Amino acid sequence: MFADVVRSRPAAVAVEDDRERMTYAELDRRATALAGVIADRGGQGGFVGVLLGRSPRTIVALLAVLKAGAAYVPLDPTYPRARLAEMVERCGLTLVLTTAAIHDEVGEVATDVLRLDQAEDAAPAGVVTEPERRPSDPAYVMFTSGTTGRPKAIVVSHHNVVNLATGADYVELSPARTVLQFAPLSFDASTFEIWGALLNGARLVVAPEDLLESEEMGDVLARHRIDTMWLTAALFHRIVDTDLPALQPVTQLLAGGDVLSADHVRRALAAAQGRTVVNGYGPTETTTFACCHRMSTPEDVGHPVPIGRAIPGVRLWVMTGEGRPAAAGEAGELWIGGDGVSLGYWQDPAENSRKFVPEPGRPTSRAYRTGDLVRTRDDGSLEFLGRLDDQMKVRGYRIEPAEVEAALVEQPTICRAAVTAQEFRAGDKRLVAYLVLSPGADLHVPRLRRALSTKLPAHLLPARYVVLDDLPVTRNGKVDRRALPVPEWVAATVHQP
Repeated sequence: MFADVVRSRPAAVAVEDDRERMTYAELDRRATALAGVIADRGGQGGFVGVLLGRSPRTIVALLAVLKAGAAYVPLDPTYPRARLAEMVERCGLTLVLTTAAIHDEVGEVATDVLRLDQAEDAAPAGVVTEPERRPSDPAYVMFTSGTTGRPKAIVVSHHNVVNLATGADYVELSPARTVLQFAPLSFDASTFEIWGALLNGARLVVAPEDLLESEEMGDVLARHRIDTMWLTAALFHRIVDTDLPALQPVTQLLAGGDVLSADHVRRALAAAQGRTVVNGYGPTETTTFACCHRMSTPEDVGHPVPIGRAIPGVRLWVMTGEGRPAAAGEAGELWIGGDGVSLGYWQDPAENSRKFVPEPGRPTSRAYRTGDLVRTRDDGSLEFLGRLDDQMKVRGYRIEPAEVEAALVEQPTICRAAVTAQEFRAGDKRLVAYLVLSPGADLHVPRLRRALSTKLPAHLLPARYVVLDDLPVTRNGKVDRRALPVPEWVAATVHQP
């Protein structure tokens, strides 16, 4: 599909940032040359790590991995080295693409490291024969937080990506559009940004690597004339509150990863005529978006904001605890079937059998059990009601508290721990760790955070630590998270990632 775009729009701009710009023909040429190097290094047909930040070179690398017949595994350079090493080991990566600067900073993570700032200069200019691929072949592997204390590796196919990025009815993607690539590569919103642009002939603008928050967002959006972008719910709320004019060029604004505030959506719609705001919902296991709710007028918003209807190729099921489809208005677990359902967890048959089940009425098709509680509204759209387990979303990241708790209780000063998400300010949740200390121990937060940061990425580090004499428990002996006290958000005690 990408080759079709190259043939039809070779001179159109494919990807750019503040320093460089590539046409579709140039992007294709560079990716093909790099694919030959990857194939020569034994990267064909397997998984290849991509240890890179945001840049046009990263887009070249992703395309090159796919051209070589492999699947890419995003490795975030900001992650602790121990976590990167675990991801490399889990996927059996022998080849990792990076740059000399990142490699020097992170250190050796694989047996074979290809430094792109050296490899691209030496890449052969000849024609590389691309291997045959099937729609069901893996395109990428993405890690999410795991209930066992270890991250889970989700394998997503070419077919999954094509279903998300082409023929979309939740957003208009065409050669006339300019899409911002802002999400980290290890976050599945990047799938929509990158392939939604490149498979539709749009212009992809890569945000500066140091653009972490909203302060400079307006400059980037105006300078590159961005009209389509995705934001986490927390960042969307913050920009609406602090710098709504920054969004002026954006006519298609997608947001999600957590519950959207109806008031903020209405304010974003009122600020620009012709703007559409889309509430996008979907687990990584079902390829970024499974259902969406488009809003163009205040009347479309609703309260609470619904998560909407299935995107093309996707089927949604609201299932009761008895395993039957729920009636309209009845709460139930959301099951997702159709073309977005991924290949599953890498080398984890037990978790695959638990979460990927036969789809109702389609015994040969699989559905993913989300663990999310929803109900069907009178207008046919879905309303999110909460979780059936302890999983939570913070700043768009899916977090299993068990993973953070496991890292906490490894510390010799901590006897027991519970982690939950508490609202820091309207529409912005932060992780809070509740700790029972070992006898005679004291809490030294900076030292604790340094220890945790060697094992956990920044989004899994608690923003607040609360010491308790004991953790509240339910009648069946489990931690009663609802009974945990809401912390006082004193600036001096809140720790930013």
